[in-house]
Amino acid sequence: MKDTSKKALHRGHNEGNIRQRTDGRWEVRLSAGIDYKTGKPRRTSTCCNTRQEAIAVLQQQAHEVRTQGWRDPMSVTLGEWYEYWLNTYMKDTVKQSTYASYRSYLNKHFCVLRKILLKKLEPHTLQEFYNYKCREEGLSPKTLRNYHMALHKCLQQAVKERLLIYNPCDAVTLPSGEKPEIVVFTNDQQRALVQASYRHRYGVFIRLDLCTGLRMGELLALKWEDIDFSTAQLHVRRTINRLAKYEAHDGENKTEIVFGTPKTKNSRRTIPLTRTMVDELTRWKQQQAQDKQRVGDKYTDDGFIVTNEFCHYFEQKTFKDYYDRLLKDADIGHFTFHALRHTFATRALERGMDYKTLSAILGHY
Repeated sequence: MKDTSKKALHRGHNEGNIRQRTDGRWEVRLSAGIDYKTGKPRRTSTCCNTRQEAIAVLQQQAHEVRTQGWRDPMSVTLGEWYEYWLNTYMKDTVKQSTYASYRSYLNKHFCVLRKILLKKLEPHTLQEFYNYKCREEGLSPKTLRNYHMALHKCLQQAVKERLLIYNPCDAVTLPSGEKPEIVVFTNDQQRALVQASYRHRYGVFIRLDLCTGLRMGELLALKWEDIDFSTAQLHVRRTINRLAKYEAHDGENKTEIVFGTPKTKNSRRTIPLTRTMVDELTRWKQQQAQDKQRVGDKYTDDGFIVTNEFCHYFEQKTFKDYYDRLLKDADIGHFTFHALRHTFATRALERGMDYKTLSAILGHY
C-alpha cells in the first residue's frame, strides 16, 4: 500500500489543499477570490505543525471564504447566501434601517431555514414556514410580506448568478388576513389628551404632531432651521433612529443613533403650520433659552427642537415612554404614537381636506 502522507491533499475545485513542506510542517493553501487592487487571484497560506491541525484550519478557512465572499454553488446554504447577498448587494445600496431589518429577518426568523442547501430549497418548505408564522406566531400579513419581499430579492439574485434555476418564492401563496383596524382618537379623547399636554413640559410636541401628522422619527429629528416662521411652514428633511451597526466589534455597543433621510422621496415635504402652533414654537424656543441660561456649560446646542433640559435630542424609546406617561395622565387608555398621525389625517378629512393634499402632507405616494 502506497504512503500518501507526504503528498498534497486536494479538496474540491477552489476549496484549497494541504501539502507537507520540506521542513516537516503542513501548509494550508486556499483560493479566496480576486484581489481587486492587483487583479490577481487572492490566496491564503497557513502553516501548521500537524496534518490534523492543517485539516481543521482548511475546513475553517473554507467556511469563512464561503460566507464572506466566494461560494461553492453545490454546497452553499441559504444562510450563507443570505449573508453574502446582504454584504455584497444590500450594504451599500439600501438605507441602514433597511439593511438592519433584512439582517434581523435572518437572525430572528429565517434562522430555522439557514442550514438548508440553496439547491434544495423547495417552495413547499417556504409555504409551510409562512403558514406556521401566521397560524402559530400570529404574525400579520404585512409582516410576512416584508419577510417574503426580502427573501425573494435574495433568491432572485441567486437566480441571476445561476445558483438557482428558478426562484422558489414565486410559487408561494402568502397567507391572507384582515388589515388591522386603524386606531384614532375620538374628539373627546383628543380633547382630553390636549388638555393633559399643557401640564407637561413636552406637551407642545404632542400638539405639534396632532397638527402635522409627523412620524416620531421625523418629529424628533426636527431642527429650528426646518421651521420657516415667516411663512408658517415646517420642512421634513431628516429622521432619527437607533439602528444595528453594520459591524460591531466585541465589547462595543451593537447599535448606534443614525440621522438619515426620510422614508421615501415623498417624505421630504413641506407642511403648513397654524399661527397658533407658530406661537407655541416661539414660546418653546424661549424655554430653550432659559434652559441654556440655567445649566450653563452643560447645555448642548445642536439646533434640535425636541430637547430635554440640556437641549439634547430625544431617542424614540425615551420619548415614547414620556408619551405613555402623558396618556396615563389623560386617562384615555393606550394608543400608539402612530395614532396621532392617523388622528391628524382623520380630522383633516372631516374638515374637508382633499386626499391629494393630505397625501402630500403625510408624505405618501
